Amino acid sequence: MKANLKKKKPLQVLWHIVKVTHFSKFILSFVCYLFLAALILLFTEPAIKTFGDSIWYSFVTSTTTGYGDIVVTTAIGRIVSVILSLYGLLFFGCLSGIVVTYYMEMNKLLPKEDDQK
Repeated sequence: MKANLKKKKPLQVLWHIVKVTHFSKFILSFVCYLFLAALILLFTEPAIKTFGDSIWYSFVTSTTTGYGDIVVTTAIGRIVSVILSLYGLLFFGCLSGIVVTYYMEMNKLLPKEDDQK
C-alpha cells in the first residue's frame, strides 16, 4: 500500500479521497444546485440576460467572491443568492477539511525517513 501511495499522481489521490469519503454525492448536489440556481436567476433577474451570465453569477456567489458585475434585485434572486453563499461555504469548507484529514491520516501510515535508516 505504501508503494501505491507514492506512485499516485495528485489528481488520483484527490479522486481517491472523494471515493473513500463519498464526497462525490456532495459534489453532485452542489453542481446540481449551482445549475438550478442559474436557471432560476436567468428567469427572475432582469440584469441577467444569458445562461452564461447566470452560471457566472452563481459560481462567483457560491465561492463568496462577489465581483459586483451582476447584482440581483428581486426577492427570489436574493434568497437564491443567500442559499448559494451558504452552500458554497459548506461545500468548500468540507472539501478542505476532507483533504487535510486524509493527508494527516496518510502521514500517520507512511514511515518516517528516520525510521527507515
